[in-house]
Amino acid sequence: MNGFAMLYERTTYTPKSGSFDAVLQTRRAACDIRRKLGLPVGEIFVEASSDGEDLVHWECQFATDEDQQTDLQARNGSGEFSRVRDTMREHIEDFQRRLFKRAEHQSSQLRQTSLEGMPVVPEEVTFRSGDLTLNGYLYLPPGDGPFPCMVTNHGSSIHQGTSDVCRPGTAAVLMSWGLASFLPHRRGYGNSPGRPWREDVSADYGTEAYDTQLSKRLDDESSDVVAALEMLEKRPEIDAGHIGVMGSSFGGTVTLLAAAKCERFRCAVEFAGAAMNWERTPGLRKTMFDAAHRLTQPIYFMQAANDYSAAPTAELSAALDGTDKIVKSRIYAGFGLTKDEGHFLYGQGAALWGKEVREFLDQWL
Repeated sequence: MNGFAMLYERTTYTPKSGSFDAVLQTRRAACDIRRKLGLPVGEIFVEASSDGEDLVHWECQFATDEDQQTDLQARNGSGEFSRVRDTMREHIEDFQRRLFKRAEHQSSQLRQTSLEGMPVVPEEVTFRSGDLTLNGYLYLPPGDGPFPCMVTNHGSSIHQGTSDVCRPGTAAVLMSWGLASFLPHRRGYGNSPGRPWREDVSADYGTEAYDTQLSKRLDDESSDVVAALEMLEKRPEIDAGHIGVMGSSFGGTVTLLAAAKCERFRCAVEFAGAAMNWERTPGLRKTMFDAAHRLTQPIYFMQAANDYSAAPTAELSAALDGTDKIVKSRIYAGFGLTKDEGHFLYGQGAALWGKEVREFLDQWL
């Protein structure tokens, strides 16, 4: 990475005496014209000047120098925009245009990345886990690698034979941060061979046998997640020293278990692990508490308050209070009306959790 991300254009207008309101209204008119031209509107700021004459600033972000130049050409080619410029000149003493590039911290693994015009389509990849050859889906952001990467873990709903195979929504969020992502289909799911989980967990829900079978099954699945890491470490497009793990529901549980098994995962983000089973599976709870205490990397526990149970996030994070573990947790206010909708925060609620997860990954990935 070159140490820079995102270009900012800032224009500054110094109004003639008594012309501040006219300058502000003209700048707003220019933004309206930008909207008509299909350009990003940008933001207007007012600065209190030491001499009592307020300044007006307009700022807009661009992913690349080329995007800014294309935008400028569109302005220069618009007669309507030229006329609003002429009006602005009547009201100002001075005008400045400045370009800035945001300097990222040199250890940052994230960068703002435009996906404009880019298909969010993965490469299908196979990898070995024990005696099984499993399938998964690798997404790469635009630009030159190697890229930091997140292993993203699905829940129990990717059934064998489904057409809902590659979950591009979460991948697109990560790609926009400059991250690669890999969605492994664990054993018995989607396009991977093996016994479906309900064949291995055949006992009645809530029984001791169900608890024992489910704990073993999810532990086995977490080995598939570690196997995915081992495959990614050998891929030239992936920065082997910066791979994290995240997921929700069963995917959240195996995220925690895999991170505890393999310290090479740099960090973990665990959404709603065991939320549908927590109160009825004391054995699985113990497995998860034990895993949490073995963690060597930072972890973020997250879920919605109206999930089937918010106790996993509350109790797992509380169990690590006073330890040397690096732990964050967040229980969001209700997401949707039903428990199912609350449970889908990970897949459908990136507008809520995106900022916090990005900051966490920027610090720890």
